[in-house]
This record gives sequence, C-alpha cells and structure tokens, in this order.
Amino acid sequence: MSANRREPLWTCPKCGASLVTKNLWHSCGRATLEEWKARMGPRARVRFAGITSLSETGMTCGFALPHPLDSPRLAKVEEVAPRWWYHRLRITDINELDEEIQGWLRDSHRLMGMQERLQDGAG
Repeated sequence: MSANRREPLWTCPKCGASLVTKNLWHSCGRATLEEWKARMGPRARVRFAGITSLSETGMTCGFALPHPLDSPRLAKVEEVAPRWWYHRLRITDINELDEEIQGWLRDSHRLMGMQERLQDGAG
C-alpha cells in the first residue's frame, strides 16, 4: 500500500457529511436559531467549549462567548451567529493553561453553557 494513498471518507447516513472516520463527532444537519430553540426544553444547556485536536505536541481547543476577545493568544476569532463568537487557541505547554485562559473558559461556561447571556433579554 502506498504511503500517499488516502482512505475513502466515511459518509454519515443521517446527514451525508463526509468525515475521515466512522462515527466522528459532528452536528448533523443545519437549523435556524428558531428551529434549534424550538427543539430545546426550558432547562437545556449547550456545548460551549471543546478540543478539536489532540496530540503529543499539544491541543487545539475552542470556546464561545457572546463577544469577541482581542488577544494574540487566539488563533482565530469569528462570529458564527449573532452574539456567538467562536475563539480558537493552540496549547503546546500545560503552563499555558493559566488564569487568563481559565477565566475565558469560566465565562464561556457561565454565559454560553449555562445561558446567562439570555437573562438580559438580548438573546
């Protein structure tokens, strides 16, 4: 087998997404914010942060906030929905998980995961 040969992509039978391996985590389908909210119960909570890659050399992670952060530590910041800003960073040393990053993650959990941002009525 050639080292340059790529395995075929796996296709999710539910949504048709092409993924590098079977049953890789992903969100099936698309929905408007109204459709998404209609599927949630009153106590629903949302995913607010995650690790997108992990290796011996480090990890890439992302988290959401209702506002953008401005820091050279962030590899990417983009608004993916109104008041839903995605922040991506790369961690290559455990010491990088300092108080600043811990604070960002606490805020993300509180504001996005526990949905405190919705209590002000602005959505």
